[in-house]
Amino acid sequence: MGIIKKNYKDILYFEIEGFTFDENMKHLFTTRLGWKQNNIFDDLSQVISVPKEKIYSTRQVHGTDVIIIKEQCNSDVKKVEVDGLITNIKGIALSTYHADCVPIYFYDKVNKVIGMAHAGWKGTLNNIAQVMVNYMVKDFSSRLKDIHVALGPSIGVCCYEIGEEVAILFKERYPYNSHILVEKDNKIYLDLWNVNMVNLLNAGIRKENIYLSDYCTSCNTDTVFSYRKEKGTTNRMLAVISLNQ
Repeated sequence: MGIIKKNYKDILYFEIEGFTFDENMKHLFTTRLGWKQNNIFDDLSQVISVPKEKIYSTRQVHGTDVIIIKEQCNSDVKKVEVDGLITNIKGIALSTYHADCVPIYFYDKVNKVIGMAHAGWKGTLNNIAQVMVNYMVKDFSSRLKDIHVALGPSIGVCCYEIGEEVAILFKERYPYNSHILVEKDNKIYLDLWNVNMVNLLNAGIRKENIYLSDYCTSCNTDTVFSYRKEKGTTNRMLAVISLNQ
């Protein structure tokens, strides 16, 4: 699996290979090419054909709280401090900001439910993937076998060096999954994709229903932004999912 490069005029965006199986659902990951950072939602509205006021985002705080959107509303959810969004409303889009953290896309193909989550090391450690699945099952009667999940571009194990304190947290939380940490040249690297894969499998998601972009943001700063590689850049990509009308 991997990413599919798409263009809208001079705007480059990605789709995740394999996650394009249902025309009722759209998803994408923005890049640094063609998108205007100060008007990114204007650009996004054109690309996905969803009015800007129907594109939902929140204040991300590296937690595991989730907002459920069950009706279109005018309230400013951008002020809500959560890292996950779920809805079954057609014609709106859910989005999260990224510059190394893992975007996790969720889709129940039977009940037509979508979700979007932001998973940095804290959200991954505390298993936001499981939280999202639990809400889909509880609030929308999703069956585990019907939920498909995609892991979008983020910093890869090739580049994500961590300190001993963070490594200890993951060793304690995942004592039987030593493959999530790689030690080389006296340094420790964390595999965020693998940890989230473990979390999803433990949550009951079928392995064949998980799609991995396998695209490292730190290795590809010609097309995407990387907070780590670019030493604290304030630029961000958007991960987006929507249900067609």
